[in-house]
Amino acid sequence: MQNYRTLLKELPKEALNPCPSRLLYLGIQSVVGLTATWAIVTLSLGWPVQLLLALVIGHCWGMNGLAGHEILHGSVVRNRKLQDVLGFFAFLPFLITPTFWRYWHNTQHHSHTQKLLQDPDAYPTHRIFKHSKFMQWMFPYTPGSGTVRSYFYLFFWFSFNVMMGQFYFRFRNNMFERLNHTRVNYELAAGLALTVGFLAWTGFSNWFFVAVVPFMVQNYLVFSYISTNHNLSPLTKENDPLINSLTVTNHPILEFLHLNFGYHVEHHLFPSMSPAHAKTVHRLLKKNYPETYQVMPKFKALRELYRTARIYKNHTELVHPYTNELFPTLGMVEEVGAVNVLPTENISLVVETIDAEPNALA
Repeated sequence: MQNYRTLLKELPKEALNPCPSRLLYLGIQSVVGLTATWAIVTLSLGWPVQLLLALVIGHCWGMNGLAGHEILHGSVVRNRKLQDVLGFFAFLPFLITPTFWRYWHNTQHHSHTQKLLQDPDAYPTHRIFKHSKFMQWMFPYTPGSGTVRSYFYLFFWFSFNVMMGQFYFRFRNNMFERLNHTRVNYELAAGLALTVGFLAWTGFSNWFFVAVVPFMVQNYLVFSYISTNHNLSPLTKENDPLINSLTVTNHPILEFLHLNFGYHVEHHLFPSMSPAHAKTVHRLLKKNYPETYQVMPKFKALRELYRTARIYKNHTELVHPYTNELFPTLGMVEEVGAVNVLPTENISLVVETIDAEPNALA
């Protein structure tokens, strides 16, 4: 049985300490995004300049989402109340509340990665698909379905999926029975009020450039990583990041701007470690697990995402539910239940204890 604790011995001691300097990203992107928004609303600019500023705004809000992800994992500041405040504003353009995100992402996704019916980010099996009207409705939007609309997927689905979770699924699925719904309701109401006020200030005539285009860009920035980080991987019965996660690499400048978010195997091994140290873990994984560590350039991962279907025939095969064409998942794992896996006290859960504690959700 693999024991990834050995990696800890080779990491610098400061790797698991908070990295408050990451707040600079949040501050700079917020100033740039708000300044660009002010320019669109108050200055008489031609549409090409407005479009350029809209792209900048979307990139800023997407980066803030990545920063919010780090903050709510506890890798930036340890104070939980401060995390809530910073996370609220970082995720505000997505209208995601910090309490819901911690539960959805930190507790459910990280503790049950690629586990059927327990990971909210995992796609279903063909058997579930055949009995789910929602899955049948959503399939044409997914990469690999072969439809034109699937090419818009990365530009909106992240927000749509989380909104469905906050407004609908959390009241209908016992997966969310430990979630503090009252707190989510208050945070959601505050977020909606600020969003409505923001849109009222910008004026309807500016919505395309201050809301619509940024919405698409911020979704693409975040979800093009999330989709490739897991949706090519097999479903797993046990939580082993070297099997159920994929690291995607990018141009060094983009990796810097995007806070090393693509280094996702590393993140799932050490969720509370700042991604500022992700490349150190990356080198250790290549050295210690060269045969099982999965890494791929992002452009190639996106190509594979659209070449393969998103429904699972079984744990290691994907199937197009209408053509029955089969596609292997990454790694070609034959018996996922029998592979070397992390014990229940694996690093992901040890480092993430604060997010898995029942009283941490109150």
